[in-house]
Amino acid sequence: MATRRLPAGAALFGGLGLIGLAAVSARLPTTAVSAQGTNSVNPQPSKSVGARVDGLFTQWNNSQSPGCSLGVGQAGRLVYERGYGLANVELGVPISSVSVFHAASIAKQFTAMSILLLAQRGQLSVDDEVRKYIPELPDYGTRLTVRHLLTHTSGLRDGFTLRGLAAPRVDGIDESDALVRLLTRQRSLLFPPGAQYRYNNGAYTMLADIVKRVSGQSLRVFAEANIFKPLGMTATHFHDDVGMVVPNRASGYTEDRNGLRVVDTAEVGGVVGNSGLLTTVRDLLIWEQNFVDVRVGDRRLLEAMQTPMTLTNGDTTAYGFGLELGRYRGLRTIGHLGDDRGYVSYVVRYPDQGFVVALLCNHYSIGSAVSTLTERVADIYLANVLAAPSETTSLAPPPVSLAAEDLAANVGRYRDSSNDGLLRVLVLDGTLRASGRDDSDGRELVPLSATRFRVSGTTSIIEFVAAGSGRARELHFIPAGGKPQVFQHLDDVTLSGAELRPFAGEYTSPEIEVTYTVVARGADLLIQIPGRGASALRPIGSDAFTGAVVVSVKFLRDAAGGISGFTVNAAGVRGLRFDRLK
Repeated sequence: MATRRLPAGAALFGGLGLIGLAAVSARLPTTAVSAQGTNSVNPQPSKSVGARVDGLFTQWNNSQSPGCSLGVGQAGRLVYERGYGLANVELGVPISSVSVFHAASIAKQFTAMSILLLAQRGQLSVDDEVRKYIPELPDYGTRLTVRHLLTHTSGLRDGFTLRGLAAPRVDGIDESDALVRLLTRQRSLLFPPGAQYRYNNGAYTMLADIVKRVSGQSLRVFAEANIFKPLGMTATHFHDDVGMVVPNRASGYTEDRNGLRVVDTAEVGGVVGNSGLLTTVRDLLIWEQNFVDVRVGDRRLLEAMQTPMTLTNGDTTAYGFGLELGRYRGLRTIGHLGDDRGYVSYVVRYPDQGFVVALLCNHYSIGSAVSTLTERVADIYLANVLAAPSETTSLAPPPVSLAAEDLAANVGRYRDSSNDGLLRVLVLDGTLRASGRDDSDGRELVPLSATRFRVSGTTSIIEFVAAGSGRARELHFIPAGGKPQVFQHLDDVTLSGAELRPFAGEYTSPEIEVTYTVVARGADLLIQIPGRGASALRPIGSDAFTGAVVVSVKFLRDAAGGISGFTVNAAGVRGLRFDRLK
């Protein structure tokens, strides 16, 4: 599922072990700002503004916690930058505006820019078929173009879900190359290209591969020569070598019931295009200024990046080329969320106000609240032009308190019959949570009423609808600005050991080159993925099961009624077939 950066300068604050960047106002540079020059150009913002901004990050601004690096630009000027918390908890190294973070999906706009620069030079067209550059991709009987990859409308299966369904790799092949090979083995699409929007990380890894095949340079080398170096983004690169030493790099952290856990750098590197970008808030602000004072690309190219895609049915999406297009309290926004193990980030521009917020965090538990934090910063700086908050903003409505029995009434599994998507709702530590996988606690659902909940860290809503005549209880997932998705409640199903035994056997899939073993053990049915351990399959209907990795499994029967195989549906993967070995 996904990050951004800015310019430099740091001041050590006493014995707290924190590096806090003082409020500054300076013209955004075309190269990195010097540490000495950022305080003296214009008067500092009022202390009340700085204090209010700092107050948003209080819980992370200490000498024991990972945190965030913040940069704010307005009217082409750097108006505030600050580090909160630690870049490395083990060594007590503070975060600053020059701390280098893994930015996850913020990388996509730089991959898109690389493609567009090649198009500007006449080396490709965004309306070329992908098979022109990746001929080993199957012919799906319909045009699949570079534009479809750029706009998440390709219909390709999700490559990272496929990678999780396959056995762990030990072949030594480059991670990005291996992902592209995996995608080229898929024999079907989720939908006709251009018909739907579905966020797809693998499509952007494929775009990085196209950059390499067309230019003769890796994405890292191409972007360095044609984007980062010309703009003076000296601390930014695509991290395709996980063993490379990176000065000022912030470690990533997760948190569980045992406390903080540091993330292995190998877990968040290697694959580039969709992710793999290392950068700073200062460099990100320099990049954002290029949309105003164009130095890389041209205005037509940059406008194309910020234009929504029109689907085949005439609807428009909220995505351009590597950029999310939205609104917040009446104002246009253009940005992108970054979310990867150990890191979350968000960079957002309010183009009509000339206002930018870049936020990079190394505390994964901040989650999607990273976008809410940038909104709170905008609330402070743009208070005089923002519309009143509504239910579609994270400012309102306030949460309510519900009794334990009211929460428990919503527990269960829910299925979207249109795509076999599953959601599990559970109560954990007194909070209601929703997850698309059995091995994940998912996200907290914050109660707004007895039946209406906000998905924590987002503006998406989940509403529970009581059963009606001939209709099961329903869960309605309502994304901000999107169409509701309807899930029906599934009744519990129990099968005996004798009923489970016919499903046991070995099943193979050439599309992901793996063989699964299904074992009936007493009253349990287990599925074994090589190298990934066994997990339980729980019955949810006739020949249908759910599990931790495979999510939804539907067994197939031959003409004689025997089990001949099964299909797997998981996040971004539908109808992945496994045939039973005789």
